[in-house]
Amino acid sequence: MNNEMQIAYYFIPNSSFSIELRIYRKNEKYPIYKNEDYFILMAENGEFNLTEKALNETIADWSAHIGRFEALGDGNDD
Repeated sequence: MNNEMQIAYYFIPNSSFSIELRIYRKNEKYPIYKNEDYFILMAENGEFNLTEKALNETIADWSAHIGRFEALGDGNDD
């Protein structure tokens, strides 16, 4: 990853799961990086590259059942 990318959010799963062979572990904090015109959602063994629209849809879908998202600077990050 280059120096231009910054963490925009964290994803914290409610339970361990895998999706498209990417693994997420319960209560781990996975960064979501902002890179020029897309976002990178990290996993244990890979990543998803998402447009802003796809990220917003993922946040809406996953927040309901799979986990929570923390925006950087909301007081919940390390």
